[in-house]
Amino acid sequence: MSTLKTKIILLKELLALKEVVDKGSIQIAAGENGIKNSNMSQMIRDLEHRFNTKLINRGASGSLPTNSAQLIYNDICAIEEEIAKISENFVDMDALSGSMSVWTEEGLFGSFVLKDLSEFYAKYPKIRLELFMRHEPDISTMDILIIKPKLHPNVHGTVLFKFKTHLKFYTSKKYLAEHGMPKNINDLLENHDLCMVYRYMNLPECQSIIKRAKHLNTTSDSLALIYRLVNDGDGITVFPSWFQESSEKLVCLDNLDFEYEMETQCICRTEIAESPKVGAFVNFFMDFCKGHKVPIDIYY
Repeated sequence: MSTLKTKIILLKELLALKEVVDKGSIQIAAGENGIKNSNMSQMIRDLEHRFNTKLINRGASGSLPTNSAQLIYNDICAIEEEIAKISENFVDMDALSGSMSVWTEEGLFGSFVLKDLSEFYAKYPKIRLELFMRHEPDISTMDILIIKPKLHPNVHGTVLFKFKTHLKFYTSKKYLAEHGMPKNINDLLENHDLCMVYRYMNLPECQSIIKRAKHLNTTSDSLALIYRLVNDGDGITVFPSWFQESSEKLVCLDNLDFEYEMETQCICRTEIAESPKVGAFVNFFMDFCKGHKVPIDIYY
């Protein structure tokens, strides 16, 4: 009969086998885990006896897994991952509590990430996020900043992750029904209404276009205001691609052959980069990007 004691022994032996397979040597696996060579070797022999099959071929070229070992290797990896998840869930809960200030564009959180924040709060119920969008980003007063370096070249910190933002022209179905689809960039600038956010107007790639616009009707420092105007049918604008997910009314004007890629970085103060709260936020955003198929590069 399987008892708690035998299950614990089996788990130790399985994890020992994985270490030997990963390191390619019983001696190396033992040394890196602070175990005597003889004890590591004995655990492998005990496991072979338990399963009545050879698991490791020992020779001059190292310790190589047999077919039997390869058959159970992925299962052992899965067990190790589950153990790691359990450990992560019981990190010192005091370290995963309190407030954390985050600066970001109003569009990113307001139109894209906000609907998924409930998952963050469900996993980390003692962390409270303070979201700042209107103030200028200041690394000295905030914990985390999600910024576009081209728009904020003087803000520096430890980079936690990066992802790409694609800017395109968008309008609403209502606007297209009333004014028609712009045939090309020249038609857009000659005959259609533009609403623009200052931060995108100042990009070199947009400046030449804006200078030629005959109907630049509304400009604002508020992304939310321009979003509302365009969503209600009042014109055409340049938006990050994530905005289209936030409204069924928005239409991407792919025929204009305009797309600008910007790098977005998540940074923090170096002294808090390894804190559990920052790690929790990075894990949340990484899972979010995977769920929405947004390529993301983790740096810390």
